Amino acid sequence: MTCRKCHHTNVRRFGTYGQKRVQRYRCSDCRATFSTQPTKPLGNHTLEFDKAVQVVRLLMEGVTIRGTSRITGVHKNTIMSLSVTVGRKCLELLGSRIRDIRPRYVQADEIHTFVHTKEKHLWRADPAEWGDCWTWIALDAETKLIIAHHVGKRRTADAVTFVRDLASRTTGRFQLTTDAFKPYYYAVPRTFGNDLDYAQLVKVYSGAGDSGPGWYSPPDVIAVTVKPIIGDPDAAHISTSYVERSNLSMRTSLRRFTRLALGFSKKRENLAATVALYVAWYNFCRPHQTLRATPAMAAGLTDHIWTIQELLGERAS
Repeated sequence: MTCRKCHHTNVRRFGTYGQKRVQRYRCSDCRATFSTQPTKPLGNHTLEFDKAVQVVRLLMEGVTIRGTSRITGVHKNTIMSLSVTVGRKCLELLGSRIRDIRPRYVQADEIHTFVHTKEKHLWRADPAEWGDCWTWIALDAETKLIIAHHVGKRRTADAVTFVRDLASRTTGRFQLTTDAFKPYYYAVPRTFGNDLDYAQLVKVYSGAGDSGPGWYSPPDVIAVTVKPIIGDPDAAHISTSYVERSNLSMRTSLRRFTRLALGFSKKRENLAATVALYVAWYNFCRPHQTLRATPAMAAGLTDHIWTIQELLGERAS
């Protein structure tokens, strides 16, 4: 134990204080008194750590905020505040841990949801962040690691931001496959140049009506065209199947992404925090059934399956 005032080690115990009986110390040299600072993995959030772990576990299993409130007894406003706090923490964790990844095959896709109001119900004076919102995902096809993600609109500026984030987290040459969304055609060459192999998978869908028994079903794929853009991509690995399956896992785990349901985000900040929490949980805590390990273990980022306690208590460095 070192004195905080004079930094000498001639310190002895000097009683306790408070209901939790926090130990106090006194320096024999400068006579200053001080106590140990308890670690606060959740910052200044007032919710108990064990209760926060329970809340996060329920949210990641697809339970609604009100359902989580009924199960845990925690107020829904506290749950939303906790998700933002933990989401910011997980965003820092992903920023420090998901670095220098050397993938061979990366697949990218976007998953749709909305913020506050559906696009067709917006008024001109409504905030710009309301309406359609897209989560961009870049997935390593071999380790199933979510390398990069971005929450925003489906525009060229968001495509550039997403692709640049992917470039900052990877090293070496790899093969990238996306859908035929036009901003990719601009963002990928602008960011990577000729330092990767890039192809687009163009899918042609049958027309889907807005009524009848097929209204709730996705349209059928009637044709698939492979379009090489940069380099010499391997035709056998031009696919977006894994990232599309990952989108299904996200819709299953996060109530905000469930279609035809009441769960949605009223603020983009809340949505971004929840997505960051999900990506960290998916990469480090959730064992993949095919890999029999977490994606982070398969990518060599950790040697064990993280618990929720480790995820919330981890300090990004």
